Amino acid sequence: MLSVILFAASLTQDAFCVSGICSDWPGWSILLFGALSSQASWFANPLLLAAWIAAFFARRMPALILSAAALTLGASFMFEATVITNEAGMSNPVTGLREGYALWLASMVVATVAALFARTKPGKLSRP
Repeated sequence: MLSVILFAASLTQDAFCVSGICSDWPGWSILLFGALSSQASWFANPLLLAAWIAAFFARRMPALILSAAALTLGASFMFEATVITNEAGMSNPVTGLREGYALWLASMVVATVAALFARTKPGKLSRP
């Protein structure tokens, strides 16, 4: 649950700076349009969602693999020198990372740690 909360918080914050401008890229816009930028790190989002679903259904090993893959892809953005920031496909230099990126990455770290300690059997629903 903490992973989901961190992810939701990341959507409200700026994620990175381009050419010294930091206020143009809140997390929600990157989530919506990031797949168009051809950045591999964006695909950490569907992997993280799949990890949450696997953890919910007590699939420990798939949750661990998916969350670790999401973390690896997400962390790869730290090494990107440029990012596409407009419809024309022009790349601009990444000049800094912001709170949104840190929260997004923290969400993946928490998901990975949670998968390590996840239950291996689905919980039973009790009847009244």
